[in-house]
Amino acid sequence: MRMTRHATARQTQRNLPMDILRLIQSYGEPVHSRGALSLMLDDTTLDLIAEGDLRRRQSLSRYRGVYLVESHNGTVITAARRTRRQHRR
Repeated sequence: MRMTRHATARQTQRNLPMDILRLIQSYGEPVHSRGALSLMLDDTTLDLIAEGDLRRRQSLSRYRGVYLVESHNGTVITAARRTRRQHRR
């Protein structure tokens, strides 16, 4: 996974493990926004990752709302936690 210095700094500041970012990149719900791709860990994605394992889903649920923003070439630009509702256009 290629990340900018900004994304690495934000990952550290927001206490987001690299494993979670990889899961989001693999399974995240894609939303195109302002020329970039946003991938979010939402309830649907959590169910997909957990594959029916309730313990795993519960342990991952603390990361619900975490998202990545990727450039057109797949480089992660930033990582954050959603703080308000996302409007889809």
